[in-house]
Amino acid sequence: MSLFDDPWFASGELATLYGEEKAGRARAIRDRARQFCKEEAPSWGEQIERDGKIPEALWQRMTELGFHKLTLPEWAGGEGLPLALYFPILEEIAHGHGAIRMVFHAYNSIWRTLEKGSSEQQKYWFPRLVKEGRSAAFALTEPDYGTGIDLHTMASEQDGHFVLNGRKHLITFAEESAFITVIAKMEGAAGRGALTAFLLTKDHPGLELENMAPMMGDIGCTHAILTFKDCRVTKDEVIGGVGNGYDVALHAFLDQSRAGIATSMVGLSQEALNAALEQVQNRKTFGKALVSRQAVQMKLAEMQIAVQSARLLCMDAAKKYDQGEDISVEASMAKAHAISASQRVTDDALNLFGGIGYSKTSPVERLYRDARSLWFEEGTSDMQKMTVAEALITHARRQKRRARHRAHSGAGE
Repeated sequence: MSLFDDPWFASGELATLYGEEKAGRARAIRDRARQFCKEEAPSWGEQIERDGKIPEALWQRMTELGFHKLTLPEWAGGEGLPLALYFPILEEIAHGHGAIRMVFHAYNSIWRTLEKGSSEQQKYWFPRLVKEGRSAAFALTEPDYGTGIDLHTMASEQDGHFVLNGRKHLITFAEESAFITVIAKMEGAAGRGALTAFLLTKDHPGLELENMAPMMGDIGCTHAILTFKDCRVTKDEVIGGVGNGYDVALHAFLDQSRAGIATSMVGLSQEALNAALEQVQNRKTFGKALVSRQAVQMKLAEMQIAVQSARLLCMDAAKKYDQGEDISVEASMAKAHAISASQRVTDDALNLFGGIGYSKTSPVERLYRDARSLWFEEGTSDMQKMTVAEALITHARRQKRRARHRAHSGAGE
C-alpha cells in the first residue's frame, strides 16, 4: 500500500511498535472515522454552517461512535490509544468540518490535565467522561496578559482555601464542559513555580461565564470569558499540587495538544490538496486540463511535500510522547511547520480553483477559513519558534561549556 493510500499504517511500523492487536483496533476506528467523514460529516457541516451552532445530536453521535473516549485509559472504559495510534484517526476527522474536529480533539486531549491529578480525581472524573460523553475545558489565556507566566488571574490562600480573582477568555467549550482546568498565579509568588492548576465546574460559586462572539472559522464552536470573583476553591480541587501549574499546563496538556493541532492541520491540508487535485483534472483552459501544465504539477508537488513533511513531524512527536519523552520542542516544531504548510496548501488550493474557489459553494472556501483558526490554538507560529530557539540556544551554550570543561581538564593533566 502506498503513501497516498495510507500514510500512517502503510509501512507496518505502528503495528511493530504497539502490537498487532492495538494497531489493528486503531486502524478499524480510523476506518470508522473515514466512513463517518464520507457519509455523515458533510451534512453535519452544512447544518452547522447554516445554524451557526453545533447540534446536541452531533455530540450524541460522536459518543455513539465511541469517538469521545479514544485516548482515555482502558480502566475507565476508554480505548487507551497511544498518541501515535490516535493521530491517524484525528487526521481523518480533520478532513471534515472544523467544529467536528474541535469536538473530537477536545474529547481526546483536554482530560489529560488530570493525568497530573490525584488518584481520587482520576477515579471520579475519567469514568464519568466516558459514561456521560462529556468533554473538559482548559482555561489559560487572558484578555490582557496572554498565556505565559505573566498571568494575572490570582490565587490567594485564605483559611485553608484558595480564592481566585481574575479573567480568562477564548475558553473553548467551557459551557459544554464537565470540568474546567484553570491555571492561576499564586499571590506573592514569581516564575514558573508561581502557577497552580485548579479543577472547577462551570457552575462553581464565584465563577461567571459569558459567551463570546463567533469566530471566522470553526463555525459553531463556543468560546467563553471566565470571570472569577472571590471564587473559593478547596485544596482537593488543586491539580498536581501547589506550584505545579506550569507542568500541568505544558507537559500534561499543551505539548500533546500542540502536536494534535498540527495533525489536524495535516488532515485539513490533505483535504484541500485532494480537492485541488480533483479540480485541476477536470478544469480545462485552452483545450487542456490544468493538471497537464508543468507549473500546476510543480505546485501540486510542493503541496504534497508540505503535507507529508508536517505529517512526519507529528509522527515523530507522537512516538516520543508515547515513550515518555519531553516533546516540548518536537510539538512546537510540528505545529510551526504545520501552520506554514496549511497556509501554503490552502492558498494554493484556492488559487488553483480560481475565483469559484472563493464561493461558499466551493469545497476549499471553508477549509481556507478553518485553517486560520488552527494557527492560534495552543500558540502562534512565533510562540512555537521561540520554544525551539530557546532549546536550540540552550543546547549550544551547554555544548560550549562542556567543550571548555574538557579543554580545561585536558590542560591540567
